Amino acid sequence: MTYHSDLTTAELNRLSSFLEYFQDPNQEFYRIENGYVNESKEVGEFRNALNDTGFLLLFDWHAWLSENDEYRDLEHDIQDKIMSADLETLRKLMTSYIRGDRFNEGLFARVCETGNVGAILRRVKDLLSPI
Repeated sequence: MTYHSDLTTAELNRLSSFLEYFQDPNQEFYRIENGYVNESKEVGEFRNALNDTGFLLLFDWHAWLSENDEYRDLEHDIQDKIMSADLETLRKLMTSYIRGDRFNEGLFARVCETGNVGAILRRVKDLLSPI
């Protein structure tokens, strides 16, 4: 797994290529099998792309969530906050979702359903577009 602070346009475009999938309200992001969350093939590919591109950050994500409480509760609508976030905040939020899923199985599937992953990718795409 690569971690770096700078991402190339190609790496961000690779992640943005998943936007259509995560924006589709009819997608089945996961299934429950034998009581366990089984994510779709596409979600698995996206997780791999997050790792391959170095989008995820090494930082104290738990402390960051404590300081940024608005991102903590999945029941809160944070779409507007996401759409005005800078790239570092988007990376920290995505990292928090991925790391949090290790301790709370199904968390990442839930944020896929809420549209937060799609919103993050939409914002990444917006940041790539010239003003």
